[in-house]
Amino acid sequence: MAFELFNRLLVCDKEITNMKAEDAAVGYEFYVQYPSYRGTYLSCIEKLEIQIDGQIIDTSRIGFYVNGKEVLVEEFPDLFREYWFILDYASVRIYGDGLKAGSKHGVHVLLRHRIPYTGYFGNYMIEDAVCEKELTVK
Repeated sequence: MAFELFNRLLVCDKEITNMKAEDAAVGYEFYVQYPSYRGTYLSCIEKLEIQIDGQIIDTSRIGFYVNGKEVLVEEFPDLFREYWFILDYASVRIYGDGLKAGSKHGVHVLLRHRIPYTGYFGNYMIEDAVCEKELTVK
């Protein structure tokens, strides 16, 4: 695959952080970076699958925060004006219980994305970026 070298950038080496509302944990977040030498529009993301410790997270629990906006995975097809620049980190927010501080977790991300500048005669190159890292909770 042409973009395999970029895949290691997908999951950032930053710590997982718990999200809180007052004193209650409402979930946790980690950071991702677009795995290419060009950015993309969010509408070009065909699939975002998150696994934490081998468990697939339901997309209804995932928020994607970039450019000062949070969107749902289901909204990606309509976001043809929202651009994810290659140097910008996006936050993947998993809503639900928080994680224990200091614990380590396997984070696996699959990002299936359409390469917009390859659209010849309606056919686009589609790449799967896959990255797995062990991250610590702050």
